[in-house]
Amino acid sequence: MGLKVGLGLMKNILKRYSKQAVRQIPQAPQRMTRVMTDSTTGIVKMEREITRNGKDALATLERMPDGTIKMTITGGDNPLWRTKTITRENGGSIWGGDKITVEKKDTKYWCHSVETKLTKEYNPKTGLEHKELTYHKNTGNETHINHKAVQDRVYDEYPLNSSASDMLKNPDESRYIKHSLDRHNNYHQFADGASTNYTKAVQAKEQAVVDAAKKAEAEALAAKEAAEKAAAELKAKQPRINISKALNRNINELAVKETKLADGTVERVFTDPESGKVLAKTQDLGLLHKEWVYGGKADMIYMKQVGSDTPYIVAKKGNYTQVDYVKSYDNWKNPDGSNHKEHISRQYYNDGQNSLERGAGGSNLYTNSTRGRVTVFDETAAMERERFPHDAKDFPDYPQLGISGGRAWYNPNLGYLTNRQIQANNFVRELDANAQQNFINLEDLYKGF
Repeated sequence: MGLKVGLGLMKNILKRYSKQAVRQIPQAPQRMTRVMTDSTTGIVKMEREITRNGKDALATLERMPDGTIKMTITGGDNPLWRTKTITRENGGSIWGGDKITVEKKDTKYWCHSVETKLTKEYNPKTGLEHKELTYHKNTGNETHINHKAVQDRVYDEYPLNSSASDMLKNPDESRYIKHSLDRHNNYHQFADGASTNYTKAVQAKEQAVVDAAKKAEAEALAAKEAAEKAAAELKAKQPRINISKALNRNINELAVKETKLADGTVERVFTDPESGKVLAKTQDLGLLHKEWVYGGKADMIYMKQVGSDTPYIVAKKGNYTQVDYVKSYDNWKNPDGSNHKEHISRQYYNDGQNSLERGAGGSNLYTNSTRGRVTVFDETAAMERERFPHDAKDFPDYPQLGISGGRAWYNPNLGYLTNRQIQANNFVRELDANAQQNFINLEDLYKGF
C-alpha cells in the first residue's frame, strides 16, 4: 500500500514537470523510477531523473515507517524540499469517525518556506464534516504571512472536498458550505448563522462532559451521604466508650444481639464470638443511654448519658471505684444566670478496713485531695492498756485513724499517737501511690485514636 501511494505521488510530481519537459525537449528519452528499500529501517526511497527549467534534475522521495514523506528536487533551479506527514486517529473526530491531520512544509531558495496543517474530521455516517487549515509563509525577507481557515458541510447534496486547495479563497465564493478565513466568513448566507454541525457537536460533547461530571458528583455525594448515614446508624448501635481502648478489641469483630425489652428499651449485648463471654452491653430509651463494659482496663465500667449531656461514669477495678460526672449547683449562678457546673472526678479505695477518697489524677498527698480512714498496727497499744486499764478499749492493737489532706489525724496531747501517725501516714502514702497506678482516664475512653 505504502509503495503504491509513493509511486502515485511520484507520478503526480513528475507529471507536473513532464509537460514542461515536452515543450522544451520534445525528444526527451523515457526515464525510469528507481525504488530502493532499506529492510533495516523500513525506509523506501524512490529516485527519478527529470527535466526542470530545461535542465536535468533529480527528484527523490522517501517514505518513512511513520508515514512521513520527504521529497527533494535538486538541479534545474534552487533545491526544493517538501515534508509531508499524515496522521490518522481512528474514531478521533467529534462525531466518532476518523480524524486525519496532514502537515506539509515546502522549502526553496534555502529560506523561503510554506507550512500548512490541515485537519479533517469525518462523520462515520455522512463523511467529511469539518476542515481546519493553518497556513504560514516565510518569504525570506523577514515577512511572515499567516492564515487560518475553516470549512463545514451544510447540505447533504454538497459534500466537502478533502483538500486545502480552496480554503484560502474568499469565503463569499463558497455558496453551499460554511467558510471562514481569518476574520471574514460567509455565515450570513445561512439561516442558522455561525452555528455549524461541528460547533453543535462540540457543544453537545462539552455538555455531555458537564452532565457526566455533575452526575458523578451527585453520585459521589449520594454515596458519601449513604456511607455517612450507614456509619452514623452503625455508630448509634455501638457503645460510646471506645472499645478498642477499653478492651483492646475491635468492636466490629464482636457478635451483637439486639433485644427490645418490655418497657421499650433497646438492649444490645456484645459478646466474644468464640467464647460467648459478654464484653459490653448498651441500653437506649428515648434520650437516655446506658452502657456497661466488662474487663480490660477495669472490672466494669458503667456509663449513663442523657442526650448530649456530659455522661456519668463509674469504673470498678479491684478495691477501687472511680466516678466522673458534672455537678450543677442551683444556688450558685454564673454571670449569665445559668447554674454553675463543676466537673467532679473522684477515686475511692475500700478493702473492708481502710478507705480512701482522692481527687482523680491528684499526685500530692499533702493537699485536700486525699482523705479517709486507715488502720495500722500500734506497737504501744499493750503498754498503754496497762498504764490506763480503765480506758483499755481506747487502745486497740489496730486503731483506725482519720485521714485529712493526706495526713493521719492524731491528738497532739497524747504522745503515744505520734508513732501511730507516722505509720499511718506511710501507709496512706503507699495507698495513694497505688491509687495513682490504678487511675483510669475515663474521658480518654470517649476519644478516637
